[in-house]
Amino acid sequence: MRSVDGAQPPSVRHGTAQLRTRLLRQYLLVTTSLYAVGVTVSLLPHGDRVTSPVAGGVVAVVVGVTALLVLAVRPHGRTALGIAVAAALIATPAVMAFHVLAASQFMCLIAVMFLAMYIRAFHGRTVALVLVVVLVVAVCGAAAASPATLYPISYLVFVVAIVGAAEAFGSVTRALIDASHTDPLTGVWNRAGWEMAVSEVTTSSITVVALDVDGFKAINDTSGHPAGDRLLISLARSWSELAPPGTVIARLGGDEFAALVHGASPTVSRAFVDTTAAAFPHVSVGCAVSAFPGESASDVLARADADLYQVKRTKAGVDDQA
Repeated sequence: MRSVDGAQPPSVRHGTAQLRTRLLRQYLLVTTSLYAVGVTVSLLPHGDRVTSPVAGGVVAVVVGVTALLVLAVRPHGRTALGIAVAAALIATPAVMAFHVLAASQFMCLIAVMFLAMYIRAFHGRTVALVLVVVLVVAVCGAAAASPATLYPISYLVFVVAIVGAAEAFGSVTRALIDASHTDPLTGVWNRAGWEMAVSEVTTSSITVVALDVDGFKAINDTSGHPAGDRLLISLARSWSELAPPGTVIARLGGDEFAALVHGASPTVSRAFVDTTAAAFPHVSVGCAVSAFPGESASDVLARADADLYQVKRTKAGVDDQA
């Protein structure tokens, strides 16, 4: 198995966790800037032009700037992302609640539709459904509370536009992201998926298990690649069934697999390693435990890799002596 030296390839650096944060930051930056411009223009002398009270815009700017600052401090923290999403849910409805023109309400709908796409693409199905419903209620409530004169059909347009954007575009984006992070042969994570999954692990102690099939090239050469593929599929399925709940399992390339155990006791983690070695005599297994709270999964994987190679050298020595 290739060791991890800490330098991530571009496809990994732009994994889902990083992409999610970057897109949310860009969304907040654009919408907050637009609302700031709107507040500024409303405060300038405007003659007979119709403008809206700036209270909603001020609220949107304040929550947007706050969210951007939180993301700058903790770009990948779950709490920070939650605060940023909440800010996005609040900002546009706050502006809509003070608009006096129906046309302005529909202009705000553009920002809401982009937010709905983002929510559907980067949240689980249940969470996304709840957040989209919250967004629909907030938008319709804000429009109803505003001074703008809206026909009843306008609310139907709001609902269809928000839900349609989430399902038609957000779900497709979600499917593409999932496909890019999943190994198509075995169904477990690929390397990019591994980096995405382990970046969201928050427990202080982790165990990484590295696994490599012995003589895999010989299997392909003698029995053919379909036989090798069947072996990898069976191995991934069986190993996933043995793993403790919440374990991250990935095929990092070829016959190279890794598992990250978190939230389990040292006894459970050790038992998983021992069970793996006993259940799969045709593989070599290496493992490493985080040396200190917060040690990166890449560093732990590198040490598990080193342990794996030591096991393979030991096996090779035994075979030579035999």
